[in-house]
Amino acid sequence: MKYREKLLEIIFDENENALEEWLVAQPLLEQADILRELKQLAEEIAAENGDDVSTMVEGFDNFDNMIDQYEDAILDEKLAEANLVMAQEELDKEMREIDLATAAVREYVMDCIVNNEENADAMKELAEKMIQSEKDNDMFDPNNWSRIL
Repeated sequence: MKYREKLLEIIFDENENALEEWLVAQPLLEQADILRELKQLAEEIAAENGDDVSTMVEGFDNFDNMIDQYEDAILDEKLAEANLVMAQEELDKEMREIDLATAAVREYVMDCIVNNEENADAMKELAEKMIQSEKDNDMFDPNNWSRIL
């Protein structure tokens, strides 16, 4: 048992909150294992003291279920955290792609205007709308449009 010595130390500690304080300070993924060891240790101590372990074990059945539920909740939280990180990474990737596409469109629009292409007038209107949109969204950088400003 990995935590046996620490649990014994805490069980016989006069601080009533020692177990809770120590348990909360441990990594979430280890807490369920610690609680299982605590149960096993309590059963051993009861058996050594001649206590009726069978009645204790019945009470511990619900304790086992609570530990399992707690562990499931921890694992669900860890999964949600991992999913959040993956979603943020995907969002960042998509935003970079949008930025690249926007820059390419901006360059195309400016090329059409600077080269006085057939669609230069339409591109001027589009450039004005794009610039206004960037301003409205606090994304405007005049350096991006320096070729036509």
